[in-house]
Amino acid sequence: MCVIVTAEAGSIPTISQLVAMSAVNADGAGIAWFDGTELHRFRNRFNGRTFDLIVDHYDYFRSVPFLLHFRRATNGGKRECNTHPFRYEKDGERGYIAHNGVALDYVHGRYSSDSRNIISAWQDGEADLSDGTQGKFASISDSGVIRWQSEHEDVAGGVGSIMVSNHRWADASDLILRKAA
Repeated sequence: MCVIVTAEAGSIPTISQLVAMSAVNADGAGIAWFDGTELHRFRNRFNGRTFDLIVDHYDYFRSVPFLLHFRRATNGGKRECNTHPFRYEKDGERGYIAHNGVALDYVHGRYSSDSRNIISAWQDGEADLSDGTQGKFASISDSGVIRWQSEHEDVAGGVGSIMVSNHRWADASDLILRKAA
């Protein structure tokens, strides 16, 4: 199961949290961020490339709001087109959105990915993302507003508090810290 991470400007996960999230969800990673003027996205089916971007620009990403997703391919191939976050446009708003979980009602559809299928249905007004039955969702708008359409958890990051869709990566983080000690 994937993990979604959001952080407001001034907050960011620790490097060990990022390592653990990536290790447990190793099938692609992407980040969308708002630089104060426009929204950007970088995604790749190889986590290391997204991870390196974040680490190489750690102080910068701490200064901007962002949506980060590490993927575990439970549905749909390990391809960049299935790597989150996905572009959306709904009710006149544009941005990027990420999904955590399996949208069982959307496993079959236009796309090979349940995530892409349910997000497409949501954009068309045919799906509700807020009830939690199809997984968890978070988005960042073209103006940098972060929204969780479903439940999330607050976690202490390297600086400030981050919001995550789950803690399934936390045991890996503890193991990494014990091995480093």
